[in-house]
Amino acid sequence: MEIKIQQKRIGETNPVFVVAEAGLNHNGDVDIAKKMIDAAKKSGADAIKFQTFKTEEFLSKSSEYFNFFKDTELSFDDFKKLNEYAKINNIIFFSAPFDLISAEFLLNLQIPCFKIASSDLTNIPLIKKIAHSQTPMIISTGLANLEEVESVVNCCKNQNNDSIILLHSVSNYPTNPMEVNLKAMNTLRNKFNCPIGYSDNGELTLVDLVAVSMGANIIEKHFTLDKNMHGPDHSFSIEPNNLKKLILDIRLIEKMKGTGEKIPQNSEKILINAIRKSLTAKINIRKGEKININNVAIKRPQNGIAPEDLEKIIGKTAIRDILIDTPINFVDLTD
Repeated sequence: MEIKIQQKRIGETNPVFVVAEAGLNHNGDVDIAKKMIDAAKKSGADAIKFQTFKTEEFLSKSSEYFNFFKDTELSFDDFKKLNEYAKINNIIFFSAPFDLISAEFLLNLQIPCFKIASSDLTNIPLIKKIAHSQTPMIISTGLANLEEVESVVNCCKNQNNDSIILLHSVSNYPTNPMEVNLKAMNTLRNKFNCPIGYSDNGELTLVDLVAVSMGANIIEKHFTLDKNMHGPDHSFSIEPNNLKKLILDIRLIEKMKGTGEKIPQNSEKILINAIRKSLTAKINIRKGEKININNVAIKRPQNGIAPEDLEKIIGKTAIRDILIDTPINFVDLTD
């Protein structure tokens, strides 16, 4: 199955869709957010993704995280500016709403796709509202078991929205590489027959490269301008230069994976005759002599009868002299 987000097609036969996860790494500063859009574009990312919320709408004031989220909250006007700025920079902009009011705002902004964060996988009212819009949905599945993922997929389909992309994820920050369980991507693909990928909450790029080699259609990677900036996610996020290298490595893996068709490659075609062997005169074979196992050798290059046809020429008679180390051809023989 293939999902289209703006001009990008996502699925088995398409390039990996790379998302720079800005998250909260703008630290609540719209100018930093704009710089992140610039850097993501220059690094080669297909999209940049933010988090949109009104802190009071999704967190109790008694929460230990309330002040942190409040300090990093961007206004809806900020997101309007970022959406336009991304358009100017020709990079896809989308976001994960954490509450119904923010979802409504993003719907009105007409973003090309929505992200459902792992923490909202069981937030059916939010998911139903977004799914009803028929907008493509990228759904992270951290914290979830297969039955919970199935419930969300069914919720979307009940709203006649099957433009779903599922991301395997482990909601631990940073994720221990020993817990990434990348084979779960295959489980999601086989069960739900939709594009799949990996949302990486860890630091190692090796995990992302392995995910791509295993068939991930999307890689979402936490992104920052500077790992030393203040904030909980910066330290394990990827900086622009390393994001650029990661994307170049992903594109190289795509080329290395090839088409899957088992055929000689162009570089092999020019070597076939030189490397493969043919039936060759082991000694000088005179006109009128019969071909037998003792006067035939199998040698390079391939410019005579193929070795597989050895039995076909045993007992035949040479109709001309065949000199040692020269190929034997059917035109040289008779019954």
